[in-house]
Amino acid sequence: MRALKVLGLTLCLSGCIYAGEMSLWPERDDFVVGLSSYNIEYLDKDGPSLIKTETVTESDFAPNKLLTAYKGYSIADTKSYTRNYYTQESIVAPTDAEMISGLSPISIKADKKYDIIGRTDIDEVIYALVPNPESKDVFLVRNDGTLFDQVGAIRGDKLKLLDTKYRVTPASFRFEPVTTSKIVQSEMAWGVEIKYDGIKLNRIVFTVMEYDQRNGESGNFVKYSYPNRPGEIDIRGMTIRVFEANDAKIEYMIVAG
Repeated sequence: MRALKVLGLTLCLSGCIYAGEMSLWPERDDFVVGLSSYNIEYLDKDGPSLIKTETVTESDFAPNKLLTAYKGYSIADTKSYTRNYYTQESIVAPTDAEMISGLSPISIKADKKYDIIGRTDIDEVIYALVPNPESKDVFLVRNDGTLFDQVGAIRGDKLKLLDTKYRVTPASFRFEPVTTSKIVQSEMAWGVEIKYDGIKLNRIVFTVMEYDQRNGESGNFVKYSYPNRPGEIDIRGMTIRVFEANDAKIEYMIVAG
């Protein structure tokens, strides 16, 4: 009977042991992690963050100047593009540094750029989270570039602080902020081109080609004709002053302002 009691006690104690990476009490494990973990506000996981989008319109004609265009050539060309501005927050180590504890030191290499993946709030202090390329840990970096004396491990959307505490050497070490940016311009989203098509039945003929890719549409062509005489004409809201036109060329001015 005593042997059975000892065996039962042994089985109960073994219930507290971890088998490799598996906890035999996962519910208790989750409870402990929840108490010692912090929420993470991730930056854009897909890469640089989009900070601004704008539409850029470019025209290749000079307004209020006497111009000449030959038959089949453009007299005015306007195109619009979408331009996206992206930014990536990073930090760089100005010198080599180490985080020292009773364990193996963690090395930080000079001039290496470390990307910031998110932020967390610990005791009302905001820390940037920076992956350590040498392990699965993350550094915690204050706004002034100094390091927290513990590293963290990310579990899902939570940050768990590991128990080991470190001393940073040199003590004056600070990460320096680096912000990189890039501009990505789309293919032409919209455009209008006016071409001179000569004289037909004593009328000045133009072909207007409009391209609209914003809704997956292609271009269309429209013919416009006007009496062949000096004066101002309006094509799609653009004022054109005609001085002289024949079947070979036209002398004109784009009136602006």
